[in-house]
Amino acid sequence: MGDQGARTKPNIVLVVMDDLGYGDLSCMGNRILRTQRIDSIAENGINLRHMYAASAVCTPSRAALMTGRYPQRVGLPKVLSPTDGAGLSDWEYTLPEMLRDAGYRTAMFGKWHLGCRPEHYPTRHGFDEYAGLLYSNDMHPVELFEGEHITTTDVDQATLTGAYTDQAIDFIKRTADEPFFAYVAHTMPHLPLHVEEGFRGRSAGGKYGDVVENLDHHIGRLLDALDDLGLTDDTLVMVTSDNGPWFEGSTGGLRGTKLHTYEGGIRVPFVAQWPGRIPAGTVSDEVACLFDLLPTLAALTEGSVRPDRPVDGEDISAVLAGGTGPDQRALYFFHWWTLNAVRSGPWKLHLDRFPRDPNRAHHRELPQLFNLELDPAESYDLKDNHPEVLHELLALAARFTADIDAQRSTAEARAAGRATAGAR
Repeated sequence: MGDQGARTKPNIVLVVMDDLGYGDLSCMGNRILRTQRIDSIAENGINLRHMYAASAVCTPSRAALMTGRYPQRVGLPKVLSPTDGAGLSDWEYTLPEMLRDAGYRTAMFGKWHLGCRPEHYPTRHGFDEYAGLLYSNDMHPVELFEGEHITTTDVDQATLTGAYTDQAIDFIKRTADEPFFAYVAHTMPHLPLHVEEGFRGRSAGGKYGDVVENLDHHIGRLLDALDDLGLTDDTLVMVTSDNGPWFEGSTGGLRGTKLHTYEGGIRVPFVAQWPGRIPAGTVSDEVACLFDLLPTLAALTEGSVRPDRPVDGEDISAVLAGGTGPDQRALYFFHWWTLNAVRSGPWKLHLDRFPRDPNRAHHRELPQLFNLELDPAESYDLKDNHPEVLHELLALAARFTADIDAQRSTAEARAAGRATAGAR
């Protein structure tokens, strides 16, 4: 298909699952679920064991992924409902917009969850094609969109994983002669769980396991399609999750789940392959965040990052190649507008938490300081042992909170659609 061997820009396939746990993959140590096809990506490429979502819930996590910016800067710090008027502002410069400007065809299949008004649709934010649900599958009405139109309100959710994959494969076949970006944002394994008939009862992990193994099968179909088209060597494939697991699924022993800014809620699996560019079998403990993908892909595709706004992500292309990342930086984790936690190097500082327990003296044990290298389960508070680290991270937290607070009203206005005309 075309002169693939001469390409310097990779095709890009990004698969994001909804609420898949850090420990749900065999390559992350799971001994119950079978995820051979996803594991093969790690075997042929890299497993980043310290990848973070920018939030423990979906809308803000996806806002950061699309913009390279903390969701608080974007004005989307909480989960949106179908009745919310807020959404992704047209002032934001998104990952698909950047790639389209770099000469890519772009398509998305799956869950969007960045606003439901026409001005928020994926096709208004850089995607040439779109099919999927605009929000989570537990929100009503459940409506399937193609482009900007509803195609059905009678959605058989058991068919969605296969349907998104079919559409992605069709898009790849149609655009194989030019660089493409296929973003597959699976609805599963978010509750309520649905799985196609051929996978029901097959997993030792119950219905949740059936869903994950069904996802693995269809990710394998994507890999096979790339291989059949001769595109494997020219395609960067990445598989991850938007946040930690909810009522089922494994955090791999990490504390907390979805909603929490403990590691189980924000650390996500991330595997990637790009033959010839990512050394096979690489395992990395470099710290990264999903909002790093925008500047990283800009670097790999000769794209650009807008200089007129803070971009929090950093280029981790050297990490993907098996090397080291940028100089040590802090990552900040919020619940809505409240800073909950800071990670810097091996250290994790907790300042607040959600949900708050009304039956206990709130915050009597906070702040908490953990060394994630020694204690990834965040079980032993070391603030009394390392007061200098505590003070350093408290200072970082104060500076970053002030930065976010200074732009909060502008971010909220943009998300609500009241941005000043011509601001972009």
